[in-house]
Amino acid sequence: MNANDFFEKYSIETINKRTRISPISLRYIKNKEFKKIQRVKFIGFIRIIEKEFGIDLSDLIEEYNQATNHETKSPSENSEIKLQEPKKHNTFILFVLAVILFSLGAYLLYNKYALSQKNTNEINKTAFIPNTEENITDATTEIETKTENKNIIQPPSISEQTKQPVNENENRQITTDTNNSRQQKINAPETIYIHPNQKVWFRAINLDTNKTLEFLTSNPKTLEGSNWYIKFGHGNITVNYGNQTITPDTKKIVRILFHNGKVEYLKKPNRYEK
Repeated sequence: MNANDFFEKYSIETINKRTRISPISLRYIKNKEFKKIQRVKFIGFIRIIEKEFGIDLSDLIEEYNQATNHETKSPSENSEIKLQEPKKHNTFILFVLAVILFSLGAYLLYNKYALSQKNTNEINKTAFIPNTEENITDATTEIETKTENKNIIQPPSISEQTKQPVNENENRQITTDTNNSRQQKINAPETIYIHPNQKVWFRAINLDTNKTLEFLTSNPKTLEGSNWYIKFGHGNITVNYGNQTITPDTKKIVRILFHNGKVEYLKKPNRYEK
């Protein structure tokens, strides 16, 4: 294959990609503009092309010598020209570097996540630590309830009631009080809605069932029943009880008694916490 056939078969772009010879120099060689390129470069580029494509372009070198009035050098002289191999990218080294960088980034990200989780757990543990004197257990509540029930004076038996004279005015008063109490219970709200403005601990005791519930939450909670005693870790909350809205708005512990539609704030030690 002579030089003309070679340049017809391969485009300048293809030769450039494989040899890294500049397109300008390749055009000088293809168009035989020999005076625009130095002999050393010309010979070197021809040797690179011959080695890369496995062809013989000695005829092109002969044309160059004739056009530039150079004598043909012996093969030994031509062999002294050192050809510089086109540098190729070492993809394996790039791959190893990419793996190392990825592993380092994953390690740093994991350490940051682990540290964040540790700090979150420590904050949750220290968010609220109730005082020992304020701890309430279900067993204590049940014992207190049983003790109070024993101290309640039993009403007189039917036989004793028949022996006592009946006062008509007293009967009317008792009936009126009973009706008022029943009416009050009927009108009492059956649900308490608690809306924390920030995360809060609270313990609620159902006065009708003696059931105790305890939460550490920032989500709204609903308590079913009319009669509750609730102790909050702070007062940054909003409580809806029927048509009443309670907003203590304090950083201190808040104790509230909900009983038959009425709301009462209690001071720190009380019978529900014994």
